[in-house]
Amino acid sequence: MSDTPRPVPGLQTRYARRVTPADVGARVAVRHLVPDPERGPVPTDVVGRLLVMDDDVLLLVDRDGQLQVVDAEAVLASRVVPPHPRLPAEPEDVGTQTRPLQRRAARVVLLDPLERMLLVAHTPGAGRRVWTAPGGGLAPDETHEEAAIRELREELGIAPELGPWVWSRRVTFTFRGLWLDQDERWFLARAEVDAAAAPLDDLGAEEARWWRLDELSTTREILAPAALPEHLAALLTQGPPATPVDVGR
Repeated sequence: MSDTPRPVPGLQTRYARRVTPADVGARVAVRHLVPDPERGPVPTDVVGRLLVMDDDVLLLVDRDGQLQVVDAEAVLASRVVPPHPRLPAEPEDVGTQTRPLQRRAARVVLLDPLERMLLVAHTPGAGRRVWTAPGGGLAPDETHEEAAIRELREELGIAPELGPWVWSRRVTFTFRGLWLDQDERWFLARAEVDAAAAPLDDLGAEEARWWRLDELSTTREILAPAALPEHLAALLTQGPPATPVDVGR
C-alpha cells in the first residue's frame, strides 16, 4: 500500500498511514472507505487490536469482541493508538487455536426453481478454496435474520423473502491465519439470480454458482459443511424441519 493518503471529497482529517504487519497485536485506528447505497463510498473509522494484516485484508477485534474486516484496498490511513484512558482494552491473545475469536453468523440455503443450491467459493487461506452458502458475521445490532438479508443483498444483489431457520452449525476454522469459533444459523430462501453477475462484496469470495444435488454429491471440491449433500437431500425430500438440524462441521 502507498504511504500517501488518497484525497476523499468531504474528508476533513488525514493522518499518516503507519500501520504495518509488524504492528500486529497493537491497538490501531484505521480510516477506510465503506460502500453506501445512496452516497457511494464514504470514509469511516474503526479502532481495535490488529490481529492480521496482509496485502488484502486487515482483521481487528474491537472492544466488544467483534471481528472487524477491512479491505486493504479501501484503507485511506492508519496509525497505532494508545489505550483508551477510561474504557476497557480490546481483547488480547485471541484468534489463536487455543483461544479462537467467537463469532455469530447467518447463512442462507438459497434454492432456485430447479432445486439447485447457490454456493460461493471462498479462499480463507493460501491454497485453500471452500464452497459454502452465502452469508457472514452479524453486526453488533443485527439479528440473524437481518444479517442473512443484508448478506444476500451485498453478495448477490438480491432481496428475497427469508424463510425458516432450517440448519445450525458450530465450527472452528481459520481465516487468513485467524482462528474463529463460529456459531451459524442457516435460513431457507428461494430466488433466481445470475450467479456470474453476483457482486460478491465479501473479502475472499471468488465465485458464485448454482449446484445440482448430484453435482454436490460427486464433487471433489471442499464443501462446508462436509455433509452438505446429505442434508440438502433431506431438505429437498422432507421439507423444512420442525426444529433446526445440526449439520455439523
